[in-house]
Amino acid sequence: MKYAVLLASGALLCAAPATAMDAETFFVKAVALKKKGMGAVFAKDLKPMVRIFEAAANSVKAENEVARAAGLPLFCAPKKYRLTADQFIGEFSQIPKERRRTQSVRDAWREIVIRRFPC
Repeated sequence: MKYAVLLASGALLCAAPATAMDAETFFVKAVALKKKGMGAVFAKDLKPMVRIFEAAANSVKAENEVARAAGLPLFCAPKKYRLTADQFIGEFSQIPKERRRTQSVRDAWREIVIRRFPC
């Protein structure tokens, strides 16, 4: 019985949305991963961080596509673009720490792409 309760609580904890992380926590973890260099490939934080970022980026992209269809795009990014780890961390570091603490990763990424790729 105790085992079943532990499994159920663990399942509920794992079911929390992937975008629940605030931008400051994400930024701190990203900096820590960058410091690991090639060792970051083996870090247990890497895959969850990638999932969180991909969900945020896909959400912002979808929002921009809806806005573009309405004739008012949020940003005008090229079809394919890449940011290096330094550029990525640099963009997040330009957001003030106080604001990163209250923003979701999605909102921070939205702010970054709007600033980086204005129309």
